[in-house]
Amino acid sequence: MRCALFTLLIFAGIIHNVFANDTLQIIKSITIGARMLQVDELGNAYIVRNDNTLVRYSETGDSSTNFKSISNGDLTYIDVTNPLRILLYYPNFGKLVLLDKMLSLKNELNLRTQNVINSNVIATSADANLWVYDQFNATLNKIDMQLNYIIHGNDLRQQLTVIPTPVLLCERERKVYMSDTTQGILVFDQYGSYINTLSILGITQFQIIGAQLIYRKANKLYSYDMQQLNETSLEIPNVNNKTIINALLCRDVLYVLYEDRFVLYRMSKS
Repeated sequence: MRCALFTLLIFAGIIHNVFANDTLQIIKSITIGARMLQVDELGNAYIVRNDNTLVRYSETGDSSTNFKSISNGDLTYIDVTNPLRILLYYPNFGKLVLLDKMLSLKNELNLRTQNVINSNVIATSADANLWVYDQFNATLNKIDMQLNYIIHGNDLRQQLTVIPTPVLLCERERKVYMSDTTQGILVFDQYGSYINTLSILGITQFQIIGAQLIYRKANKLYSYDMQQLNETSLEIPNVNNKTIINALLCRDVLYVLYEDRFVLYRMSKS
């Protein structure tokens, strides 16, 4: 909630829809080769390095702990919705790995035992279970930690003209959001029933903070207000023309993962 409140205040104060670069002050710049970034509600950043190691940094840029699995293939997704239970997904082997707050191994689940082998995306549910999208059957399902089905979703082939191929899944405020880069962001209720689609295309990463849907395109971070239906934007600093992999917000900190470094910026109103 602290992230949500501060971020809403920041975006509500934008008049011209773009922050000037001088409103961002570097907290710390860390040289690193990495391919994934997520941030939890406490301000901790989780980075997947190119060697498949998961590293956690504090909001001041200090490294606290790390985790690496050498037997499950590539780590393609991390869910840090609950900082006390970090979810890692290794789709090549159908493995879910659960870590505790110290990034120590807590549990490991094999989705193939339930034939859920066509899922590209997994997410933590609000009731501590799991959302799993079944690509083969085009259904959004909820399963428990014993891999028993709690909710069998409707066949989306009967509701949509194109079968979704999602790249990201998350639950926030009793709704489930699923991003398909060609269709937009599909919205479901807490029971896995399809509601509508937000026509925001090409999105591989996003945050839901209150009523704000925050996503990046190129070198800008956008905030789309799902209630007021308006949009504001923040320009991400250009660092030596390096590619931006991801950019996320929490409270007054902007976290940016570039291709060769991780930079934390303090946001302040000019």
